[in-house]
Amino acid sequence: MDDTRAPEVIPGRSSAPPKKRGRVSGPGMLLIVVVLLLGVSLVVPWWSETEVGPGPEGVRSTQSYAPLAGVMGTCSPSCPAYETGPPIGPIQGAKSFSSLGLNRTATLYYAGLGLVTIGLAGTALAVVTLPARVATSGPRGRFHTVFLSVALLATVAASAALACLQPIAFRADASSTFSPNSAWTASPSPETSFWGSCVPGPTNGVCASGWSVAWGPGPGWYLITIAAVVLMAVLFLRSRGARGPPAPPSVAG
Repeated sequence: MDDTRAPEVIPGRSSAPPKKRGRVSGPGMLLIVVVLLLGVSLVVPWWSETEVGPGPEGVRSTQSYAPLAGVMGTCSPSCPAYETGPPIGPIQGAKSFSSLGLNRTATLYYAGLGLVTIGLAGTALAVVTLPARVATSGPRGRFHTVFLSVALLATVAASAALACLQPIAFRADASSTFSPNSAWTASPSPETSFWGSCVPGPTNGVCASGWSVAWGPGPGWYLITIAAVVLMAVLFLRSRGARGPPAPPSVAG
């Protein structure tokens, strides 16, 4: 005889609905985007310059600066037989900062690398400790706020330091390794601004030698800056949501 019985159904009660899979919140998605942005920024150039030489050959040279790879240069159709002092090329192939006498620039880029790494780690920890609800209190919520704040400060510092201090580092390296009165320390040049350009002219800075030069931030710096803006938005949304909606006005009885 089969003893198998159908489960008893209690009137007025329905079976428990299946559990829904957890969804990633809006701030969580934004933080994941920040992790991707900062991760990619570590392997792409943070700054670059391009020079176009005079004469019929029209040599085009590009140098890209990255914290992990150093200075990567290309020349088309080929580099001239001479090289000027960095950061003005032309430079062919990949070279370390120290081999070009860019010791202070190397310190700046390694510091930026450390800051971006801190921002990346802080953002990842902010994702892990993201509270289920904005207004959640307790250790998890406090740790999330701390990690998010640290990531924001480190990312902003990396972006600002590169833009503000790189020309100073270039100028110090050129003055200590080469002649402080050489053409590449004149204005305009990468030693006087983070981005800019010039065309050949007798008193036109680095272009006085007859080369046309343009310089500015690379994709890595833009990724870091965008990540900082997204982190600001997430912190603003979290702080605004934590305050909760305003209380409804009381009605006098």
